[in-house]
Parts: sequence; C-alpha cells; structure tokens
Amino acid sequence: MMIAELLDAIVSWPALVVALAVFGFAPRLLLRLIVLAFPRDDPRRQELLAELSAVPRVERPFWVCEQIEVALIEGVWERLMWAATGRIIDRWNLGSGVKLNREHPDSFWIPSEEEKQAIAPGIRVKLMFRMKDGWGERMWVEVDEIKKRHVTGRLINQPIGIPRLTHGDKIRFKREHVIDIDWDVQDDHRSPDALPSASA
Repeated sequence: MMIAELLDAIVSWPALVVALAVFGFAPRLLLRLIVLAFPRDDPRRQELLAELSAVPRVERPFWVCEQIEVALIEGVWERLMWAATGRIIDRWNLGSGVKLNREHPDSFWIPSEEEKQAIAPGIRVKLMFRMKDGWGERMWVEVDEIKKRHVTGRLINQPIGIPRLTHGDKIRFKREHVIDIDWDVQDDHRSPDALPSASA
C-alpha cells in the first residue's frame, strides 16, 4: 500500500497524461500542422517530419516550437508573396491599342472599328500585356464570349516574364485593347508554338 501511494504521489494520472501528450504525440501532430506552411511540393515538408525522429524525445517539444519560426519566415512569407504576385505586386494590365494608335498613327497600326465589332467566338485577337516596370508581351487570345461591355477569351501563348499568367488563362478585355486579329483559325487545337509569334 505504501508503494502504491508513493507512486501515485510521484506520478499522478493527470501528470502522466500531460507528459504523454507533450512528449508523445503532440510534437508530431503540431509539426504536421507547421509543415502546411510550405507549398505542397516543397521538400522541406518531408525533411522536417523525418528530422523529428532523430531529435531526443525530451527535446522534441522545444525543437518543434523552433520550427514555427522557420515556417513563418520561410514558409508563410513565401506563400504570401506568391499569392500577392500578379495580384498586388508585379501586376500586369492590358495596353490600349486605340491610345497607342492615336499617339503613333504612322507606325502603330490597329484593326478598324468595323473589324473589331466583327470579332466573334473562335477568332483570335492580339493584346498587349504590360507591367509597371516596363516589361510587355504581345500575345494571342482566343475569344470565347462576347458580352455587352467586354470580351472574354483564353490565352493561347505562353508568357515569358509575366508572373501568375499562363497558357489557357481566362482573359477579360475590351475591343480597344485589340491590336491585331487572326481571322484564319483552322485548327482549334494548335499548340502555342504553332501560333503566330507572340511579339510579332
């Protein structure tokens, strides 16, 4: 009886449960949540989970807490920057063909208003994609839908230096943005390489 009372005094059930939680399953569970800060294909996810097994069990809670800082600086910050790129920072916009034609009527040709009004689904139009730093690309968009105030289509070319913009993305534009029209679209499934040059 004395031994049982002594053991109960040294290690009570609540203390044992807390110890098992803190030094047992809690570090791995918390680490699995921490690694979600990194992108799905980031090798650091598996590396951190593997490293936990090499850390002595007594040190694991402290080691896992240190990884929170790593995840916040290297994981969450990178993901926030990636999410902001193309939306808040490094945003692109469409240049007005009408405006450039007015500024340079002798050197910058655009289709007539009649041609732009005749644009229909399936026709490919060229637009100017520009960024604030001066970078720009002229690329083809295949028209999907004509609406009252705007036109929607999908990007046919693959951008070279515009972040968060890729082949197949949906583009919303107005007729004033059109700088060229490709009326001769024979194959609906041509690859971007088979199209007229994006910068032509």
